[in-house]
Amino acid sequence: MFRFSVLLAFALCLTGCKDLETKKVSSEVLAEEELKAINMNEVDEYPSFATCDSIEAQEARYQCFKTELALNFQRQLSNKTIIVESELNDTIWLYLSITELGDLSIDRTEIPDTIAVQLPELERWLKDSLDSLPQISAANKRGIPVKTAFKMPVIVKVD
Repeated sequence: MFRFSVLLAFALCLTGCKDLETKKVSSEVLAEEELKAINMNEVDEYPSFATCDSIEAQEARYQCFKTELALNFQRQLSNKTIIVESELNDTIWLYLSITELGDLSIDRTEIPDTIAVQLPELERWLKDSLDSLPQISAANKRGIPVKTAFKMPVIVKVD
């Protein structure tokens, strides 16, 4: 009986261990699966100015960044002497990009004809206003600074 018990236990161990074989996965397969899981259209941390860095919530920090950027454009344009033939109240669109180093540039603009005719220097003024911006911290994806691009509306209202 004892021998039978020992043989039975030994047989169970052999068959049980066969089912517990470990599956080997190469590092290339793991890296490929990880890359598939990463959404490259979203960042972990949005770009930021130093004044916004103390804000914990990501969306609130990004809103602070956009507000600071808009205020900079507003300050710079308010220093200009603008004379128009008729009232303006329209929206222009700025397509902005921020490099991995935190350099901001205006890639292109969409300026309605009503504004372009009366304010032909507007695009240059907006590009010049980038020089007065404080240092920008680039967006991060998994702790690595990445290039980002976004579209920003600017409302032009001249009475």
